[in-house]
Amino acid sequence: MRGFSFIVRKYCFLWSIMISILILIYLLILWFSSCASQSKKNNNTNSDIYSYFKVKSSNVDRIPTTLPTHGILLVIRTSNYTQRSRMPVILKTWFQFSPDTTYITTNGDAKYFHQFLSKQYHDHLHSTKCKQAHVIRALCCHSASEFQIYFENKNKYRWLCRFDDDQYVNVPLLIHYLKQFSPDTQPLYIGKPSMQEPKHGHGIDFWFATYGGGVCFSRSLLEMIHNDVQPNENFMKGCISTNYPDDTHIAYILRVKYNINLTVANDFHHHIERNLFTNLTSPSNIDQAITLGFKGSNVPRFVPLVKNDVFHMQTLHCLLYPDVNCTRLLRILINKFYEDNKS
Repeated sequence: MRGFSFIVRKYCFLWSIMISILILIYLLILWFSSCASQSKKNNNTNSDIYSYFKVKSSNVDRIPTTLPTHGILLVIRTSNYTQRSRMPVILKTWFQFSPDTTYITTNGDAKYFHQFLSKQYHDHLHSTKCKQAHVIRALCCHSASEFQIYFENKNKYRWLCRFDDDQYVNVPLLIHYLKQFSPDTQPLYIGKPSMQEPKHGHGIDFWFATYGGGVCFSRSLLEMIHNDVQPNENFMKGCISTNYPDDTHIAYILRVKYNINLTVANDFHHHIERNLFTNLTSPSNIDQAITLGFKGSNVPRFVPLVKNDVFHMQTLHCLLYPDVNCTRLLRILINKFYEDNKS
């Protein structure tokens, strides 16, 4: 009887040890699961903060990189002062989306671009005699040349979208965005304001789109304002009479003469948005951006994949639309980080 009691106690003891071990294992599993979940959460958070790859966007994947016929005239404004430093990277990146419909206007030497463009695009270069100054008449002279390019080619295009040489334009997204409108019947003035309140002047309030974020005009609207913007001198005289620069003057004309207000495009981004490229910015701001404006240190916070990457534009383009060369450059950069950390 005593032996039986000993055996029972022995097995109870072993059983209690096994139960304790199982409980410990269970607790360890819960702890590891919690850590993994937290790590995944942290990784996702870091990914949301630092990743600007286009896979984050639900819309971008539906946009083909081989573009359909779109009827959008793209005009890039550059100048004698900036064309050599800024335009080469544009010609390597977003210009390539639609070279057949992209024009360049400059008060510099247009022949400079011949080294980058095949002869078929040389007639897409528009030379002006506008002065190199950030004053009303000079700015409006440049703008008038953009309208001139449109009206010289108006039978081919349903939109005029104008941009500066310190902008990146995601042309596939621009095409996708404009598809929702009817440019032949809707007089549309599309862009993004840089002010928190409407402009007040000459007795009225009106919103204007800063040209630093890009602006699009529909065919219907352009036909309506033809005499206000052409010939070029008409637009410049109008700017001087209102004492407004080009982007403000065009909005004023539309509001006063035609009762047309700005259609705000939230995915147009200009350089005045100081927090656009900070690490805490939602990646969708870049992935889904139609335009991005740069200035000084207000550029995408990427380690450049190439030297002399003005505004980090080539790196941005590589991450949004990677090709074989981009992945090669990325491998080189990652390897460099590895070697630097190893040493």
